[in-house]
Amino acid sequence: MLLRIPYTTPLPSLPPIPTTATTLPTAITAVSNFLLNARSTLLLSGAGISVESGLPDYRGPRGTYTLNKEYRPIFYGDFVHKDAMRRRYWARSFLGWKGVEKVRPNRTHRAVGRLWEGGWVGEAITQNVDSLHSMSHPAMPITNLHGLLSTVLCLTCRTHSERSVFQKELHRLNPTYSEFIEKMRSTPDLPIKRGPDGDIEVPGVKYENFRYPPCQKCLNNSTFDGMIKVDKDGAVEIIDGDANIPGIVKPTLVFFGENLRDEVRKEAEGKVDAVDSVLVIGSSLATYSAWRLVKKAKDQGKKVGIINLGGVRGENAFWDDGEGKIAAKYRLGDGTDGVRVEFDAGDVLEGALEVLERVDGKRVNRKVPLGDPETSRHDIELREIETATAR
Repeated sequence: MLLRIPYTTPLPSLPPIPTTATTLPTAITAVSNFLLNARSTLLLSGAGISVESGLPDYRGPRGTYTLNKEYRPIFYGDFVHKDAMRRRYWARSFLGWKGVEKVRPNRTHRAVGRLWEGGWVGEAITQNVDSLHSMSHPAMPITNLHGLLSTVLCLTCRTHSERSVFQKELHRLNPTYSEFIEKMRSTPDLPIKRGPDGDIEVPGVKYENFRYPPCQKCLNNSTFDGMIKVDKDGAVEIIDGDANIPGIVKPTLVFFGENLRDEVRKEAEGKVDAVDSVLVIGSSLATYSAWRLVKKAKDQGKKVGIINLGGVRGENAFWDDGEGKIAAKYRLGDGTDGVRVEFDAGDVLEGALEVLERVDGKRVNRKVPLGDPETSRHDIELREIETATAR
């Protein structure tokens, strides 16, 4: 299944479901009823929950598509076949990585961990590539639908490596860009445009001469003798035209135009099959890969809940009474059968937790101390490499 470019304009909003959920307290009540009356709930999160951590989303008031109408992501085919596009991608990602390293989970991530700890949420799927769920609550089972920024992958030998190690190589090969990062730190009003996936666009900066290394395992493989050309410092030489060469390294996140990994798709679908309700937080479901999972749940007769600031792609399909209207059981209910509210997910989930812990106690005790310090990004990198290699 290909990950296609999403909607770039704001999506229309629906009235709240139920109709009483017009204030934060009534929204909290509706979401609490939804979770209390579900046997098993799968959580699906999107970029909106990481905004409070300092990462932009796509379609929010200060989202990438809102503030930068010219923004277009790099497509997989361009990255694989065009040397210039790889240099552009790695230059922008290199400049933005320090900002990604510094971000930390926020209260929404922590609330998700508490919901899992208490048994009101079973597992989770996230569209986010920032690793913040795992940093906040590493024991919680997370399916990273669109991959991660924390590791890199060789497209030839499929070796996974730590992004931090790759970043050091980029520093070594591009000292002038390293100096520019220091300038960015000391010039807070420098006009930069930050993307949700950690890349930075700096007006006027040219990327043609940015250097990147090949996969070292492939470089030293006699099978590819003469096929991977590097300069005296070990950087891939500039290639004119198409560049279908071995040893190309990319982040493990899924680019637009790239297939979702089959095992990840099956894992996500299996999680939908195993529950009786799905709760979406901080996502407009603009990418088909996420929308189809919620539609699959609805088609299986499962309950759907959505907490998102702004509209959601094709959400009429989740509430339709068969005649193009929102069914009465959703409009006039108390949230038990379905909920759709437009409030900050952190506000809603923290409020719902107060209700759930007071009314329901803890359904399970997963014996994971909530007071544990956050897992470091380095530990996340190592764990994700181990997980990916085992698949």
